[in-house]
Amino acid sequence: MSTQQSIVFRQHLRPEHVGEYVLLPFEVPAGAARIDIRYSYDRAVPPVPGAPPGNAIDLGLFDPRGAAFGSALGFRGWSGTARQEVFVAPDDATPGYLPGPIYPGVWHVLLGLYRIHPSGCDYELSIHLTTGPAPEPATTSWPAPEVRPETRWYRGDLHCHSHHSEATGSLEELCAAAVRVGLDFLAVTEHNTISHHRLLGQYRTATFLPIPGEEVTSYLGHANVWGAEGWIDFRCQRDADLARVIRMAHDAGGLVSANHPKTNGPPWEFSTFAGIDCLEVWQGPWFLSNYQSLAIWDELLRKGRRVVGVGGSDEHQPASGDSGAWQRLGQPTTWVYATALEQSAILEAIKAGHVAISAGPQGPHLECWGEAGGRTVMMGDSLPVSSGERVRIIGRVRGAAGLNLRLIGPKGLMALIPIDSDDFAFEHGLASRVSTYVRAEVAEPLAPEDVNEPAALMVKALGNPIYIQIA
Repeated sequence: MSTQQSIVFRQHLRPEHVGEYVLLPFEVPAGAARIDIRYSYDRAVPPVPGAPPGNAIDLGLFDPRGAAFGSALGFRGWSGTARQEVFVAPDDATPGYLPGPIYPGVWHVLLGLYRIHPSGCDYELSIHLTTGPAPEPATTSWPAPEVRPETRWYRGDLHCHSHHSEATGSLEELCAAAVRVGLDFLAVTEHNTISHHRLLGQYRTATFLPIPGEEVTSYLGHANVWGAEGWIDFRCQRDADLARVIRMAHDAGGLVSANHPKTNGPPWEFSTFAGIDCLEVWQGPWFLSNYQSLAIWDELLRKGRRVVGVGGSDEHQPASGDSGAWQRLGQPTTWVYATALEQSAILEAIKAGHVAISAGPQGPHLECWGEAGGRTVMMGDSLPVSSGERVRIIGRVRGAAGLNLRLIGPKGLMALIPIDSDDFAFEHGLASRVSTYVRAEVAEPLAPEDVNEPAALMVKALGNPIYIQIA
């Protein structure tokens, strides 16, 4: 026989507490079989840049195994502002939340105070505990397909969302869409949750690889984590917190990418990029202020930071029949030169910088190498040379007739080469007496009056640098 118990929280939140996190403790007795949570607040507005003054209060949940910052074991879910009702049970949970044992002890609801109206915010939150026979825990396991090693370029998208965060489309629809547009791999990076990780195996095939990810979504900036084992905390309120989260991600085997550092990205408001592996240089269609992210990447490269440039659509999968927003899967596409369509191989190649980005799955596709003294390296690699030794930057661009190839170094534009065919080979020579780098990009020709206007540059493909190292 089942019984129910209810707990209610009401509180007035003041605007000076915006950006903080509030933990609401509640006791769960032995024998509980389900937890339901409902909440509401006044003056609700969308949690997006440019929204009018109002309230946006995020929702999450921790079990008795730990709720303090950095306590990954007790995490049970996060839905941000996407849902007003959530539940967890041993065999099922709301997308964004983790099914599993309903441990007796003190649980915590987490409220994230993203936006608070100048007059404050009144909220009410109710918790309903159902006791009685508990269903058997859910099990998810799918056989892994046989994947043969094959060293080549693989096409993917490193940033997207399903209904496990605030998108309306399902995880199944998201993966099917990725296959449909011709992607080989897809990093599913739900906001602040890993509820999708256990389900990705059912969409794995010999020709399609879903990669578990998490978009660590703080109020000061977003960062993708790919391939980490377990949940990574997001409650970063200062640079020191960010450093701790990056260490957690690395210790869990993940790579970290700072996301969309540009106007309305939302922007990156931490004062540092220290510790990141990658930078999302290209998010969504290029015209969405990606020139700002490109400038930040170039500045990091000039400072000697070997940060890998990557792209991601940031698509929030629409429900069937909906058109969605500007973002579309594979726009841009991140090309990774890897030894196999396996998670370890893809992530290893990304970390090495064996990466190019294009406007879509069909290209333009850019390849670039450095040659000196019989040695050849690809994008992301170092080319050791003697001072003044001649270096050849060579490459190939497919699907870009009528565009321009631009070679970029620490001082800016080094060479501008018109592309006159859809299978175009190029070569550029240089001799350096100091260590430097060269990266290539493909862009639309600029009008003379726009040459010095960064926002006018319409990029169609980007490559990672070749690092020329004076021995």
